[in-house]
Amino acid sequence: MSVEIPLKGIGNLDNQAPISSIIFKQGTNMDGKEHRLFIDQIEFLPTKTPDMKLTGKAVLSSVEAHERHVDIMWQLPLTPSIRYIKIYRSEDNQNFVPVAVRPISFNKYTDFVPRTNVSYYYKIAWVDYQYRESPFSEIKTAETKLAGDEDLLNSIEKSHIAYFTNETEFNSGMHKISPLVSDASISVKGTGIGILAQVIGVERKFIPRQLLLDRLKKIVKFLGRATTYHGAFPELLNGRSGKPIMTDSCEIAANIESTAYLMQGLLVARNYFDKESADESELRDAISSLWNGVDWTKFVKEGNGYHLYSVWSPACSFTKSAPIGGYNGSLIAYLLAIASPSHAITPASYKLGFKQPLKYVGPAIGRLSTSVSDTLLFGKNGEKPELYNRESFMIDSTYYGIRLVAGSVQTSLIEQQLPFLAINPRSPIDSTVNYFDNQCDLSMIYYRAALDSGEQFVSITNLLWPYVGKDSAFVNRFNPSAAIATYPYTPTIAMEALKNYYRNLGSFLWTEYGFRDEFNFKDNWVSGNFDPIHQGIVPIMLENARTGLIWNLFMKDPDIKLLVEKIR
Repeated sequence: MSVEIPLKGIGNLDNQAPISSIIFKQGTNMDGKEHRLFIDQIEFLPTKTPDMKLTGKAVLSSVEAHERHVDIMWQLPLTPSIRYIKIYRSEDNQNFVPVAVRPISFNKYTDFVPRTNVSYYYKIAWVDYQYRESPFSEIKTAETKLAGDEDLLNSIEKSHIAYFTNETEFNSGMHKISPLVSDASISVKGTGIGILAQVIGVERKFIPRQLLLDRLKKIVKFLGRATTYHGAFPELLNGRSGKPIMTDSCEIAANIESTAYLMQGLLVARNYFDKESADESELRDAISSLWNGVDWTKFVKEGNGYHLYSVWSPACSFTKSAPIGGYNGSLIAYLLAIASPSHAITPASYKLGFKQPLKYVGPAIGRLSTSVSDTLLFGKNGEKPELYNRESFMIDSTYYGIRLVAGSVQTSLIEQQLPFLAINPRSPIDSTVNYFDNQCDLSMIYYRAALDSGEQFVSITNLLWPYVGKDSAFVNRFNPSAAIATYPYTPTIAMEALKNYYRNLGSFLWTEYGFRDEFNFKDNWVSGNFDPIHQGIVPIMLENARTGLIWNLFMKDPDIKLLVEKIR
């Protein structure tokens, strides 16, 4: 049975706001008993839908077989009657069963197949608004085969990179945060990470070089007219207008970390597109203009000297800002701020800012500092002073017999991998911390913690690691990207994790965009969303381990070469 409910009859409905939930309630004029309503599908349709029957055959462009998944691509004609694409699979080329339905916003489906070393046959049909199917496409065959390590790594990288090539806002070329066509919100940080991933895609010949070049030209043109404050960008922008997406006037602000991740990606692109063609030269000049335009000094408070602050607002200055630092993703902000050829902060900020992270305690009024060395007082442009604790950067502790010099086992492993997407941890930027060795130790400690926990689900799969966090509420939640991204540091156990997640758990973890974000066996839950950090860190760190591509491109930048000398 199909039921139609006109939206125009619902009072107080905001036509501009997305609908996040629909609640059904039992009416009062019933028999007093509880009734169950089974709903197969909910759709939002226009008032008038096309009624023309689909007579043309569907067009299946290609099928591409991998070890345990097959990528199915199609060409969609400009026919308004098409509502869905229906995919059929067969193992004998005779008996076909439907395996998926996709909306017209997709041009690809990834089918995770039951077995490898098997031939699968595919055909598709268009589906109209009345659920009538078009004539079938031609049948195409995919032969799955057991993959060697290199082929498997290529498959993983390619799928994760597809997330960034497909989730692009059409006007700006930047990374959109919602699959909804009408939502033009874009992420500055996600765009920066996506650029790194797409450079790998070009080098691996997953995407054409010219396609990324054209996209980057669109991005830098858009950024050149987007809203900035002291040359820095807000985290969220409207991809059509270039204006910030905020509601609070104090939140209309530049985000220094998001800007740093964007600049990191652009600097890598500046070094990758190094041909003397007019297009690539124009791109390099535009990137240099954006890079030189960021005034990093405006994100350091006058009189406090060394710490970068997270945001700066033209309306509220640093009122809603906090000092950044510590063994986390803020490293790139400090390093780029010191490396800036036009508006650099003092190199001392690395040791006295980044390596002396501050934690907010509260207003200083009515509080006493118990230790001069452990607490700091800050004034905010004449406002009431506030109290911060200075936290330790160097910890020099031992876990499972493994010495850890810096970092924390109480926080996200991914957060502690983010500093080294482009900065090579082997570079001698710090004489007191060998970042590469420390990352190896940190990865191994998380692995040993998983072994020690006993949460191995041995009846279902192999060891799962790492936990999303140490909080008991998240002790059974796992993030595949975190384990796989340790590949440069612990390649053997990272490869084991990758194979486990793909071969044993791929039926519910693997998608068109690679691995899903998180899952929880005990609650029978898997995330339906994707995160640009988690999707991007996989191909970036896999490629850094395999060829050093992103590390090499970033570290050869002339401004970054000078950075090492400045800090040391």
